[in-house]
Amino acid sequence: MINRRSHACIITFIGPVGVGKSTQMRLIKDHLKQKGIRSTQTFIKSSHALTYILSEFLKALGLYEKVTYHNDITRTYPRRDVVRKLFPLWAFLDTLSIAIKFFFRVYIPFSLGSTILIEEGLHMTLHTYGMSFPNFFDTEPKVPPLVPRLIGWIMSKNHVNVVLDATDDELDQRRRSRNFRQNELSEYVSLQRKWIKRLDSGDTIFLDTTNGTPLRVHAKVVTALEEHVLQKST
Repeated sequence: MINRRSHACIITFIGPVGVGKSTQMRLIKDHLKQKGIRSTQTFIKSSHALTYILSEFLKALGLYEKVTYHNDITRTYPRRDVVRKLFPLWAFLDTLSIAIKFFFRVYIPFSLGSTILIEEGLHMTLHTYGMSFPNFFDTEPKVPPLVPRLIGWIMSKNHVNVVLDATDDELDQRRRSRNFRQNELSEYVSLQRKWIKRLDSGDTIFLDTTNGTPLRVHAKVVTALEEHVLQKST
């Protein structure tokens, strides 16, 4: 996985908001480049672009409502009863956008021998439809069928999840310069961690990044990946 002789692989970086996934992906990409290994860095989670168009259309028709939560956050969403009725269409449009990204950003580069670095990706789409989406729109947790199939395809390849986490105090300190509402963010991070616990530990590396600079964390990531390769080869 971290040497030229290894076959192309897929490395998925997962973790709470602000833990440093993007930074570590960039460092790993540079590391692979130095070893002469081609890699592609991507983010395969629905951008909701097509569903956003549908959402704006519903709002233009007056089919929207303002939702206030945490006592001070107000957002405008399509009416929940409308979303429930249109959920199959909503999920189809999201899946379509995911499939297009997956084909061009994962399937083709991987088939051509590139190592793929994915941030959160399809795993967080599962999270969205299994936990976040039902919370917002009072729908049943239902994931578009294509998403688990694409994850299954990834898992059947030379693949590993890298889960990064840190203490809440450390994450809060890292995120202060980023414009997050702390009361909103804590709920989302809690949901992320609940989902992460469901990952298959056999294909997952867990790393605590609380104490360490990005370069020290990077060294831990490289060591963990190399140890994972040795374990799989024995």
